[in-house]
Amino acid sequence: MSQIIYGIHPIREALISSSLRFQKILVSARNPSPSLQTILDLAQKRNVPLAFSDRETLDKMVQGGLHQNIVGVLQETSYADLEEILSRPKNEGIKALFLILDGIQDPQNFGALIRTALGCGVHGIIIPKDRAVGITPAAIKASAGAVAHIPVARVVNIAMTIDRLKKGGVWVYGASEEGKDPIFNLDFNTDVAIVIGAEGKGIRPLVRKKCDRLFSIPMKGPVSSFNASVSGGMILYEVMRQRALYK
Repeated sequence: MSQIIYGIHPIREALISSSLRFQKILVSARNPSPSLQTILDLAQKRNVPLAFSDRETLDKMVQGGLHQNIVGVLQETSYADLEEILSRPKNEGIKALFLILDGIQDPQNFGALIRTALGCGVHGIIIPKDRAVGITPAAIKASAGAVAHIPVARVVNIAMTIDRLKKGGVWVYGASEEGKDPIFNLDFNTDVAIVIGAEGKGIRPLVRKKCDRLFSIPMKGPVSSFNASVSGGMILYEVMRQRALYK
């Protein structure tokens, strides 16, 4: 099943990526801007079919999204193989860093987490097949095209996947309000997977039990927790900060 992607930056990143394939690209501007023309030139180099379409058609395709006069139709998204993700850090000879999203349902949060994960050196993202958002047009847009550069695996059972990680020597740390350890007490200078739970509900009980340690992010004020994507950004940057100290 094909899906759409829209906006100049997401389409440019998708064209640069080798993991995404276009069926075609539709453009509504007969006199494209320089930034749009750059995209069209890149599409021609990749032999992606280009077609002119009226703006109203593009508006309907994106259902209210900001398409910037360009919409791409992608072939069906192929998720990464879990074993492929787990082998990446070993092949690169560096410490592993994985992000497990246990039931994120907001595509904006998911897209933001993908972009942050890419910027912080995450080797791969793991999500459940059920009751969670996947790589949708809205998530691709929110990631600003970052999804084209980081592997995402969908698994049937997150708890069993955690067992697989732990057998491979990966420590699994879960972000939770119930975590007794503040994030600054954890040592991320090892092979590690970070678990972030669903908006509002957090990590599911069984998944929480599978984690080696639960940690929390200290905060002030009456609000009990940060937004999932904000939490993810702070956590992953702390991992990157700690690891930089050992270089």
